[in-house]
Amino acid sequence: MKKLIAILICAMLILLPALALAEAPIEDALPDRAPAAGDTIELEIEGERVLLDFDTSSQYSSIEDGQVQASFYKYSDDGATLYELYIIFPDTAQAGMVITPEYAALTNEESSVVLIVSDTQTQQEQYYFSSLMDGGVYPGGSDYTIAIDDVYEIDGGTTYKGRLSATLVALNMSTGDIEATLAVPETAFSFTLGGTSERHADPLPTETPDDMRKV
Repeated sequence: MKKLIAILICAMLILLPALALAEAPIEDALPDRAPAAGDTIELEIEGERVLLDFDTSSQYSSIEDGQVQASFYKYSDDGATLYELYIIFPDTAQAGMVITPEYAALTNEESSVVLIVSDTQTQQEQYYFSSLMDGGVYPGGSDYTIAIDDVYEIDGGTTYKGRLSATLVALNMSTGDIEATLAVPETAFSFTLGGTSERHADPLPTETPDDMRKV
């Protein structure tokens, strides 16, 4: 399973009415994944507190093509459910930045938040997400705030510390209808990505925003 969630969301937004997610992402997920000690994020999902570990595998967490993609995941105690959270924001992010759909639309920089809840027995998946399409937040009623508190280099890698809050919406992949909504109260995150990926040398200018289409 090699998920590049930005590409997946693009496909979802373009092909939503006829989309059938044929990928089998669960079967080989466990052997490929390596949690980082101490880097976690806690969510409440269907009334249950779930502590997700940061995924150090470059298949899931990376700095690539101008974007930071951070993956956090956890299997349920019985192994029947896999939770995967993806936080995506520009690699130009600096301490003090607050990334929202409005910010993304103004700066023409991609960002989104995705939570995938997978049934490991039936291979069924439910996608909660908030992104942008044609300059507006999508799905309607969703939202996110990614506040960057600190960014620094350490041991050849880049560490990001911040806070996430969001309202994520799950859509029926066949009809596009809203199936569920998940509120994510403000919660802290921290993760370190290896030093092999490229980053922009300087932040992109934001004084003259362009129209944006985020997928």
